[in-house]
Amino acid sequence: MKKVAFAVLTLLGSAVFAPASAQSISLYCGGSNLCILDATGYTYDTIAWSFAKNGTDALIPYNCTNSGQCEFYCPTRPGGIDVTVRLVSNQTIVASATSQAACTREPL
Repeated sequence: MKKVAFAVLTLLGSAVFAPASAQSISLYCGGSNLCILDATGYTYDTIAWSFAKNGTDALIPYNCTNSGQCEFYCPTRPGGIDVTVRLVSNQTIVASATSQAACTREPL
C-alpha cells in the first residue's frame, strides 16, 4: 500500500513540475499570399508571426504583429513557404501553429 501511495504522489509531483506545452490554434493558409488565424478562446498579449522562405523571395509588406491575418507575396521566385504564428502571454508561448502556404506574384 505504501508503494502505491508513493507512486501516486511521485506521479502527481512530476505533473506539477512538468513544463507547460503550447496548445494548438487554427491557422488557415488557403489560396495564396494570405494566412488567417483563429485564436478563439485564448488569452494572449501578442500575436507573433514568422516565416521560413524556403528559397522563395517572399516579402511581407506589412507588420503582422498582433494581427489575425498576414499577407505576403513572392515577386520573382514563387513557391511554398512555412508560416508560424504564436500567441504569447507574459513572455510565454501559450499556443502555436505552423502551416505551409503558397507564395505567388499575385493572389490566386
